[in-house]
Amino acid sequence: MDTALMVGSSLLGLLLFLLVLLLVLLLVVRRAVRRLRARGRAEIARRYPASEVLLEETLAQSFGQQSKGATQLRGSGALALTGTELCFVMYVPASELRIPLASIDAVSLVRSHLGKSQGTKLLHVRFTREGVEDAIAWRLPEPDAWQARIDARRG
Repeated sequence: MDTALMVGSSLLGLLLFLLVLLLVLLLVVRRAVRRLRARGRAEIARRYPASEVLLEETLAQSFGQQSKGATQLRGSGALALTGTELCFVMYVPASELRIPLASIDAVSLVRSHLGKSQGTKLLHVRFTREGVEDAIAWRLPEPDAWQARIDARRG
């Protein structure tokens, strides 16, 4: 058999294998994202009637809570805005943060939080609980809309 033909067929076989592997990985990731989104919707529904939820994002990426420092675990979770509070339920490690709208001091859009920079806008919420100032930031779709909606609810 011709060497060039053998090399060509080997490369074609490798490319097909890589293409199939990539498709399988994409399907696995897509399924995982669907499961996380369903989990987020369930977490929000468990806490609030649908009529109370003004905004929700089931794959919000937390950049951490300022009071916990830069070394804390960050992660994805469900973020919900109601008429009275902002609630974030992180998937792993499992945790919940509820911020009453009355305790929010400022809402802004930033590009970094706790030393971690991002090439996109982050929703940054500064709040006071029990006399202690704190802040948290999330990467999520349409942070401008979240900022406007939170500010509108705060009055």
